[in-house]
Amino acid sequence: MNLADAYFQSRAQLGTALFALNTLAHDLQASPDTVRTLNELGTSLREPFLFVVVGEVKAGKSSLLNAIFGREFCRVDVLPATDKVYLFKHGEEERDVPISPQLIECHRTAPILRDFNIVDTPGTNTIVAEHEAITRQFLPLADLCIVVFSTANPWGASAWQFLQHVHRKWLKKVIFVLQQTDLRSPDEVAKIVEHMQQTMLQKVGERCPLFPVSARCAFESKHTSDEPQRAQLWEKSGFGALEDFINKSVSDGTARNDKLRSVCRSAQVILDEHGSQVRGAAHTLDADLRRLEEIRGSLREREEQSLRQTGGLLWTIAQNYERAQLRGEELLRQKLTLGKTLKLIFGGSGWEKSFQAELESKQRESATKSVADALELIEADLKSVWKQVHDLMQRHFADQNGLPALPDFAKQRQELLNKIELSLIERGDGAAFESQMAALFSETTNWLRVPVGVAAAGGIGAVIAASLMKAAILDITMAVAGLGATVGTLVAVVKRNKILNQYSRQMAERRETMVRSIDEHLRHALRRFYLELEQTFQPLEAFCTAQKKVLDPLIARVRKLEDTLGQCAAGLGAL
Repeated sequence: MNLADAYFQSRAQLGTALFALNTLAHDLQASPDTVRTLNELGTSLREPFLFVVVGEVKAGKSSLLNAIFGREFCRVDVLPATDKVYLFKHGEEERDVPISPQLIECHRTAPILRDFNIVDTPGTNTIVAEHEAITRQFLPLADLCIVVFSTANPWGASAWQFLQHVHRKWLKKVIFVLQQTDLRSPDEVAKIVEHMQQTMLQKVGERCPLFPVSARCAFESKHTSDEPQRAQLWEKSGFGALEDFINKSVSDGTARNDKLRSVCRSAQVILDEHGSQVRGAAHTLDADLRRLEEIRGSLREREEQSLRQTGGLLWTIAQNYERAQLRGEELLRQKLTLGKTLKLIFGGSGWEKSFQAELESKQRESATKSVADALELIEADLKSVWKQVHDLMQRHFADQNGLPALPDFAKQRQELLNKIELSLIERGDGAAFESQMAALFSETTNWLRVPVGVAAAGGIGAVIAASLMKAAILDITMAVAGLGATVGTLVAVVKRNKILNQYSRQMAERRETMVRSIDEHLRHALRRFYLELEQTFQPLEAFCTAQKKVLDPLIARVRKLEDTLGQCAAGLGAL
């Protein structure tokens, strides 16, 4: 097991979650204060452990640190036995930075220093007042203070004198290591341990953990591939108890774990804030899309209602046309008396042209008025649609309180709503609406002004002329046969009825053509109207759809972070 595995696993999991939260905050354009807080949490989380090593010169401090970290970190030339205090920390390049005449900060590329900083003090037998002050400054910050004694000289008084100046509150961080046990027999080591425990009570006033070890055997054990030899060296080193204590001390360290828990809680608070914003925005989008669908459904209902109304209006137009047609037939009957019919057959009188002009004028007047009345009703109905949609907008979208504070989202959404509101007000009022209706029905109204009259009466002359031509031919034939006036009268009656029937049939066909054409024009105009109205909401709908594609992955990230931080909190509670 590596040093402080449990702690580092928890810290790594929390660090990964914190990095993901930082990325999420950047994506959500979080406030500078939030970003700064997350950066500070990350820096706090990465703060390395601090080990302070104290002992007399040649007590085996370097060998002990090499064995603890499992690598040649503390060579003799790395930790020189001088009269200075050395703080070893990680750096991208190796350099020594003098902090004071007594303190040197040593930057080294060793990866272990990313997680562990080491304060190596001068030998306690060479320490001076300034060294003592510096060492004491590190003790309150230290996670562990290791006081090293050597079995070669376990009686050194300077280390005990140094410990007597250490505040009792920091003694809980102190452990004693009796180094180089491989230089003594087990019995000698046992006696030295007993003596040190008694001295500890006398000098320090309490028992601190004491571990007799052989750093040389432990280091060799960690670097041999021979399994039996490794186990033998490890057993002889006595390092198992020391590493178990260090692991437990690091993993169970109240201050360290409190810091992790504090970072985790802070991260959860920030995540709750951003999660609420993202979910609030998503909720607003879903609500907007539902409301837009409601408006679209209302428009579909109104369109069907308008089309049904158009059907009724077309029936009215057809009825008015039919009444005008009947009046035309009556006028035609009055013109086609027996005498006038005979006169037309034998020579013509020219009255049919004036009759056609008169009938055409009446038909045009009647049909145009019917269609104009219909268009006025349709326009009034469509104008009410604008008001209905405006009321729906006011009811669904006017209340902006409680909108999530996501940057851009609320602003863009409000701008789109304002544009829709302005469009509804402008188009639903006054000249703008009249202009729109004029453009919308331009094809229909232009078609009605001239062709309606022509369709209604333009073929009367042709009908009469065709019928009379056939009648004239027949009349000549009958005259040659000598049938006389009786036959001529019979022909006149037959031809009069034929003219009336043909006129009635052709006018009925023209009525159907006109009604069908008006129906097509009105339906086309209505479709354009409702399509244009629906397109008013298209930018908002496109915005909501696009934002939903952005927010859905963000919500997934929030949920994943919530699970991760929850697991972190549970794991930290178990430490």
